[in-house]
Amino acid sequence: MRFPHVPRPRSLAGQLFAMQAVLIAVLVAGYALFTYVSDRSQAEEAARRQTMAVARSVADAPSVRAAIRTSDPSAALQPYALQVQRHTGVDFVTIMNPRGIRWTHPNPDLIGERFLGHTTRALKGESFTETYTGTLGPSVRAVTPIRDGTRIIGLVSAGIKVEAITKRVQDQVTALIGVAAGALTLGGIGTYVINARLRRSTHGMNAAELSRMHDYHQAALHAVREGLLMLDGQFRVALINDGAGSCWG
Repeated sequence: MRFPHVPRPRSLAGQLFAMQAVLIAVLVAGYALFTYVSDRSQAEEAARRQTMAVARSVADAPSVRAAIRTSDPSAALQPYALQVQRHTGVDFVTIMNPRGIRWTHPNPDLIGERFLGHTTRALKGESFTETYTGTLGPSVRAVTPIRDGTRIIGLVSAGIKVEAITKRVQDQVTALIGVAAGALTLGGIGTYVINARLRRSTHGMNAAELSRMHDYHQAALHAVREGLLMLDGQFRVALINDGAGSCWG
């Protein structure tokens, strides 16, 4: 009659290795997730600051106010806006009249059409940022008024596409994953080396086997009638059985 094969429990060293490997993996994954969320938030905040700085610098430029006073503002403002866009790394710089009709746009065919986004707060003299879906897709943009004295003679919106922000974060996360993978590999190697030494010391036995061996050892030791005394390298008592204990009184 054949008895079903019962898998031998994993050795103590193997159990510790598995536990440590899982712990390292969880810590690395948790750190990667936290960093991704944190980097995403920081990237969006950086985009808000960048677009606001660009929009305000355009609104404060004397050449912009001078161009608005001409009969064809787009003639001077369109090349200027494209130049600012290239030099500052934003995806669009849209200059428009107070009614929201564009004087500039990355796509010249859309000049003269209405700006897609909120302008009410800017018309009241306030600068603000928002995330809005326009002609280029979802973007983080800033909107600020252009003033000529006390009058608002136009508006500026500068924006960065959400897709570009996501790409920046993904590049950072890719680098982080490489570092995390290296840390996980080094941690795994270190854990394996330590547990290999433990495996040799325990002869590959699991916790139950080590416990039984200890019980057998104690039972055999105290079953011997003769006194048994063992000293360590410092000549200190390392082991003594009942027989030796009675001799010592």
